[in-house]
Amino acid sequence: MRQKENRPSAGDAYGTVPFNCVNDSTDMSEFQDLTYNGLLKAVTDDYLDGLDEDADLPFESIEAELLQATNNAIEEYNLGPRDPNAPMGAPVKDAYPNAKAPADRVRKLKALTPWQVASVIIRLYHAVGIRLNGQEGDGNFDVGVYQSHGERRGLYDTRTETVRRLITALHPGISDVDMRNTENKLRVLVPKVEPCKDKALVPVNNGIFDYENKILLDFDPKYVFTSKSNVDFVPNARNPVIHNDQDGTDWDVVSWMEELSDDPEVVKVLWEVLGASLRPNMPWNKSVWLYSTQGNNGKGTFCALVRNLLGKGSWASIPLKDFGQDFMLEELTRVQAINTDENDVGTYIDKAATLKSVITGDPFLLNRKYKAPMPCLFRGLMIQCVNEIPKLKDKSESMYRRLLVIPFEKRFEGCERKYIKDDYLGRKDVLEYVLFHTLYEMDFDEFSVPEASEKSLDVFRVDNDPLRQFADEVFDQATWDLLPCKFLYDLYRYWFQTNVPQGKMLSRNSFYSSLELIAPEYGWQLQDKVRSANRMDVPEMLILEYQVQEWMNRDYRGNDKMRLAQPDVKDSYRGYVRNKVGSIPAYMVSGETTASEEIDSNR
Repeated sequence: MRQKENRPSAGDAYGTVPFNCVNDSTDMSEFQDLTYNGLLKAVTDDYLDGLDEDADLPFESIEAELLQATNNAIEEYNLGPRDPNAPMGAPVKDAYPNAKAPADRVRKLKALTPWQVASVIIRLYHAVGIRLNGQEGDGNFDVGVYQSHGERRGLYDTRTETVRRLITALHPGISDVDMRNTENKLRVLVPKVEPCKDKALVPVNNGIFDYENKILLDFDPKYVFTSKSNVDFVPNARNPVIHNDQDGTDWDVVSWMEELSDDPEVVKVLWEVLGASLRPNMPWNKSVWLYSTQGNNGKGTFCALVRNLLGKGSWASIPLKDFGQDFMLEELTRVQAINTDENDVGTYIDKAATLKSVITGDPFLLNRKYKAPMPCLFRGLMIQCVNEIPKLKDKSESMYRRLLVIPFEKRFEGCERKYIKDDYLGRKDVLEYVLFHTLYEMDFDEFSVPEASEKSLDVFRVDNDPLRQFADEVFDQATWDLLPCKFLYDLYRYWFQTNVPQGKMLSRNSFYSSLELIAPEYGWQLQDKVRSANRMDVPEMLILEYQVQEWMNRDYRGNDKMRLAQPDVKDSYRGYVRNKVGSIPAYMVSGETTASEEIDSNR
């Protein structure tokens, strides 16, 4: 910061003179009619008005000048107005007949007051209160300080240590009490603002990229961002080809992306994931789950590219299990992406409400240490690497439709090139091309969904939900065209004991209501009072497979298993009716194996 040319020096700014000054020709003080607080405000405002906010002035200069100006004003305040009839060089008591008594005088300051420090930070460093949930509310904001230079240029830094470091620079000897007082003053005084919500504006290292108009804008304090990509937008950046002298290979990022999958649709959506990670204001409404049960598949290296593209401080690694824990989501107030390349095997998500809200940008309750819980919004993309399907207590479609599962089916065992992850994907020219390609050459506002992703999500639905596993198995294998509700629940109990012995079985009513929702997906429809004739005339081998005692033919005493699996049935039932013949078991249409032979082979 620099002084304006017509700005008087801090010592002369208010026409004050020391007690022993012989050249005491000062006019009546402008501060005499002010209260002490009014004096501090007037001095501070006058001083700040005289500074050029676009230039840099050392912290020690700001502190020294404002402190000197304040003490000069205090001295003038204590002296009172000068007697216009007093001759030049008159003693102080004659020149200032209304000077305050020593006991009534305001003491000069040894340091700036908390209010003054807060005022300087607000005026010169554009401190604002950034609302956490997009709505007005008492205390529901973080104080952010605009960064006009450095690696965080163009951002508002909300980290507590940054604000405290700035306070300490303006008051080096500040006590803990005054530090808290200054922070409190800041929270009271800062103007409250909203984070930038414009979907088209993308903060990058050297400006703000307008995605809609494909132009780069200058940083400006009016655009409130707390994170950005640390990569420059370089017009017409080229895809660099890197030659490795040791193994004689040539490498470029486009070819490498194509090697991650043999499915062009998967490659396309992976490029979209890179672009989406850069655009935090776009509501993607999906969490990307990179899935593979085996190692050396490329998903960890892909995550490294995302991290490098965003840069330090713009992403957070938050495993899925932490979304149900207290104090684990504080970073979401200042990052634009979640990028987690490791989730524990056997992860179980008991509480998915926060996870769902984070994915779709809805308010969630943020718990932070030593602070009251506050509603918060996260704008950005979540990427999770999973080696097995995590178990979710929430098995609703509202959860499943929030997931974009991308399978990584290739393995690079024996051809692993560690220098790709450790070197190539962090190179400046590679990252500049990736950023240019995803922001300038690509146009998309929602993810494409490969067929492989849809199939992976279907697998996830089944693996995550024992009821779906049951339906997937039973509806496909059933020989009856009518499956009574009571039969299905009895069968479910035996099936559950065999397949999920440590799990929690659904109650009868929960089973009925949940099965009704998914049965149509398998070609079965719930109907009332359905006649059993011609629908339950054949043996139902599931009775034998799971030893469903309640539905065995109790009157039969022979050894024919087919007869044992054909109980006496009622005339009608409430139950599920098969819509089509397409799901009849293979042995009933192929003639390859009889039902009894199939049971025998499993014994």
